[in-house]
Amino acid sequence: MAQSVKIIDEKPIKKYMMSEPNLDTLIKDPALEEIMVNGPNLPVFVYHRDYGTCETNLVMSEEQILETILDIANKMNDRIDSNKPFLDARLSDGSRLNATIPPATPEGPTITIRKFKENPLSIVDLINLGTVSIDLAAQLWMFVEGEKNYPLNILIIGGAGGGKTTTLNVLSAFIPMEDRVVVIEDTLELTFPERKNVIRMESRTGSLSGGEITMNDLLKNSLRMRPDRIIVGEVRGEEAESLFNAMNIGHSAMGTLHANSPGESAARLTNPPMNVPQNMLPLMDLMLVEHKLRSGGSLKRRITSVVEVSRSEVGVAFSEIFSYDPKTDKVLRTDVPMQKEEKLADLSGLSTMDLKKEAQEKKLILQYLLKNKITEFAKVQDVIQRYYVDPESVISK
Repeated sequence: MAQSVKIIDEKPIKKYMMSEPNLDTLIKDPALEEIMVNGPNLPVFVYHRDYGTCETNLVMSEEQILETILDIANKMNDRIDSNKPFLDARLSDGSRLNATIPPATPEGPTITIRKFKENPLSIVDLINLGTVSIDLAAQLWMFVEGEKNYPLNILIIGGAGGGKTTTLNVLSAFIPMEDRVVVIEDTLELTFPERKNVIRMESRTGSLSGGEITMNDLLKNSLRMRPDRIIVGEVRGEEAESLFNAMNIGHSAMGTLHANSPGESAARLTNPPMNVPQNMLPLMDLMLVEHKLRSGGSLKRRITSVVEVSRSEVGVAFSEIFSYDPKTDKVLRTDVPMQKEEKLADLSGLSTMDLKKEAQEKKLILQYLLKNKITEFAKVQDVIQRYYVDPESVISK
């Protein structure tokens, strides 16, 4: 009999019920974002894209969990033991796995799987989901493109599961195809359909197959690869200082950081282990603040603030240029003037009125994509890239 799955809305937590409970079914379910094995003889939990956290009817013994962990470690030619009780791995479908064993988790082994989304979301999807407004999407398009002269450096901040990596992936579609992109991640998560001028790099902890390769090692090496753009999946260690040094010598960069506010981001960046000098913080032109919000029992991801980072008499200033209104559930432009927008205009030989016209053109294209329900990442990216080559024909269409 074929495996069947039901979602039962019980209080206080929803139930994910399988006719034949097993881990493989959870891994194959495209509706799941996360699988959480919290320990032996406990129900496995999942995070469902539509229903949020659910308790499953799968319970794994200590032997089953350990067997799964050791099997993956062997396939990765890696090790996990009492001296190295952690395992980070990438599954064959691209999903990201973290496992722990005692003494790191004294009550037993655990497994956490962050599911890989085969078809990445596009900017049109984010507009439909309400994560961004169409006006903000058009502005972000302009900031990432940079009129081919001054692409802004962008850091996406927020808590775990807020959608930072998804948004970072979405913004990559705005990078012109001729630009050489170097991508640096702990575990490969970002996807770049149809993009050929891209190099993906992955860090590695010490394993049976060789020594450690840190994010900082990769970032320093990337500077010898003549990148036009550097994308760092998550900034969290000494690579932060190298990243800001790269921006200081003219490389354009984007990345994510775990922090709940620009002030918290600044504190993390300027203290160990990142140690970015405070006078370098304004090199990061924009911070996008993204959060996971609960509303009427459902979950939604929203860019709640777009903040310009600039120099001030006290060192660094944060100016909110877009702000989220929870009453209307919209991200709206504030009245705060944007210094980097003026710099973008000057370096591109344009007036601020020209930039507004550019933003309107981009909004028009996004409206066309929305109206015609063109949401697939590769197709949306294709329209964006054709606009760069022949804007008049795309606008006329």
